[in-house]
Amino acid sequence: MSEDSEKEVRITYETLYELLRREKSKDELQKLDESFFRDVLKYLQEKSDMIKEAAGKFDMFSVEERENTQIQLNNVRRILKELYSRREKKIIEMALNKARTNSSIIDTSNLLAKEHEMYNSLIKTLDLFRKEVLLSLLEMKNHEKSIVSVQEPEPVPAEPESSPELKSPVPEQEPALPEQSAKTAPSSPEPVKESVSDKIKVKFLQKVEQFVGKELELYGPFEPETTAELPKDIADILLNKGSASIVE
Repeated sequence: MSEDSEKEVRITYETLYELLRREKSKDELQKLDESFFRDVLKYLQEKSDMIKEAAGKFDMFSVEERENTQIQLNNVRRILKELYSRREKKIIEMALNKARTNSSIIDTSNLLAKEHEMYNSLIKTLDLFRKEVLLSLLEMKNHEKSIVSVQEPEPVPAEPESSPELKSPVPEQEPALPEQSAKTAPSSPEPVKESVSDKIKVKFLQKVEQFVGKELELYGPFEPETTAELPKDIADILLNKGSASIVE
């Protein structure tokens, strides 16, 4: 037996069911072989060929075999749909954590090649709109101009030649602002204070580089054995990855 055939991953109904069970029981994205999609496609093609081959036979054994194979193929498709949905949800959560914190502790080692494309595309989209909307608001810029500029411009109707008065340019007017009383200036909103109960004190078990929080605040860098109080969502990421432990 050649080395390649020894490494070949044999996909069966039982192995697919086990992969789904593992994906459902674990919060982290589970490891799949890099050739998983190719192996599954080969398995589905083999089952389809078996059904087509048995379709031309009319003996009792062939009819029963065709029906059992068709039932198994339908079950496999349901398993694949749920497996994909489970992994898709985890990849979206990973991309969201990366976009919010810009952290280097997100583990992407179990992503397949196509899943890596999805992950990077999600981060790019989330980062784009975070900059175009949130940062523009914080810097008091008009985010609508930057977003609309990437869309195709609407066609401008041609001006009728029979109306010369329309050809003279009309000066643009600034949009009218709501009137405010000179005596009452608008008060600045008070900053929302983060509740102490929303923070967790952790001790770092390894070095963590500087990263950005969901409110664009900077954290770190942190050295091993140092402690810090962090928002619960960031602390949870560090705890799940084994980069820190809770200080009682």
